Amino acid sequence: MDIIINNLTVTNTLSLALRNEIKSGVSITPNSVSPVLKQNVTIQLESDFPYTLNRDHFTVNATSETNSTYVRYMNVIDVDDANKRLVCKFGGAWSGSFNIRIRHNKFGLIKSTLLLDVSANTTSIDKNKGSIYGGTLLTIRGQNFGSVITDNPVQISTLGSIGSLNCFV
Repeated sequence: MDIIINNLTVTNTLSLALRNEIKSGVSITPNSVSPVLKQNVTIQLESDFPYTLNRDHFTVNATSETNSTYVRYMNVIDVDDANKRLVCKFGGAWSGSFNIRIRHNKFGLIKSTLLLDVSANTTSIDKNKGSIYGGTLLTIRGQNFGSVITDNPVQISTLGSIGSLNCFV
């Protein structure tokens, strides 16, 4: 192949191979994570992915659906070649939906329609009344709370942030 650059002809023997197969990420577990906790997520690839899985051969990131410049990179911490699974560490992000992007160093971009929901939700609060002197035990239930008490700071307040108290659930 001859290439002309600035009126100089350069002969090149590079070749280009187009791949007609498409591989994709099949699932992500869990599909909802906390915005503040570091958590492992498992990505399932197609069972016939053509390469042996090696964690150093992958890059994975989560890109905000509403702001494509907000990208959270995930560390691939483990792989299971027999079952074609990647385990990645997600380090938290703004709340919202994130598109998962997977790239392999030889195969290239792996098609993915996987979405990761980053949120924490309160589903119920038991004891919605209590003494003004404190001491009322609250039970707050929800999704994506951590198991360590200090991972879940909650602010109890009246009138917004005026007179608010921090506590842990």
